[in-house]
Amino acid sequence: MNPVTDFLSTLTSQRTIDRYRAALEEFAAWYRQTNGTEPDWQLLTAVEVKDYIAHLQAVRRLSPASVNLRLAAIRSLLRHLGRSLRVRGPKQELPPIKALTPRELGRLLAAAEGSPRDYAILNLLARAGLRVSEVTALRLEDVELNGRSGWLTIKSGKGNKTRRVPLGSEARQILKAWLDVRPKAQAQTVFISRSGLPLGTRDVQRLVAEYARTAKVECTPHTLRHTFATRAIEKGVDLATLQALLGHTRLETTGRYLHPTAERMQEAVEGL
Repeated sequence: MNPVTDFLSTLTSQRTIDRYRAALEEFAAWYRQTNGTEPDWQLLTAVEVKDYIAHLQAVRRLSPASVNLRLAAIRSLLRHLGRSLRVRGPKQELPPIKALTPRELGRLLAAAEGSPRDYAILNLLARAGLRVSEVTALRLEDVELNGRSGWLTIKSGKGNKTRRVPLGSEARQILKAWLDVRPKAQAQTVFISRSGLPLGTRDVQRLVAEYARTAKVECTPHTLRHTFATRAIEKGVDLATLQALLGHTRLETTGRYLHPTAERMQEAVEGL
């Protein structure tokens, strides 16, 4: 079997498969044009990959994020083949984290109060910190609610890792209110359309955009995840706990939320 095809068959995320396939085909095309032959992945050298990175930066002028995506595809393929690639990608400046203020979040949630389903979705994004893909993949069997506690079992987290996420009292009540009126359907996902089909990530992205327009705030599903993390840090949640809640693999990723907001900096200097 072709090593690229074999590698891609081991991936589970269709989005990752599509991105990695395009990146590897792009590299192979550059390699053929540069060397006049197909790349031999078992013999590929770090020097060749560095030349490719230089081409992406100097000739195509791609952003560090785009270069690192292509490098990640090559590195993952070689790892699948039992090889390691010691090539550093360009330093990537992470954009500042956008989080809603309490007022903005309140307006957004208020805009969705008339829809039990949408209200529950927004609350899981903002009060449980779920990724949009985790919300849409959530199944009825993954929900555990009782009078004093509530848990979600996230089976489709990033990297296919399973984790359990606790729900606060308000999030529990709002989710229960949706489950109480959720129409019976063949689909076992928690969130379904009017026709009884599972909601997709694009559906959730669209409904968040619609409520954001109504509330006159700038917001995406990921903004709500950032809002959850920022509020957790402000309430004194330690990084290790927040890392577990968000399902981050690296603590450095969670550490991005330590950056203070303008409001917190203003509060810090008051009275000094």
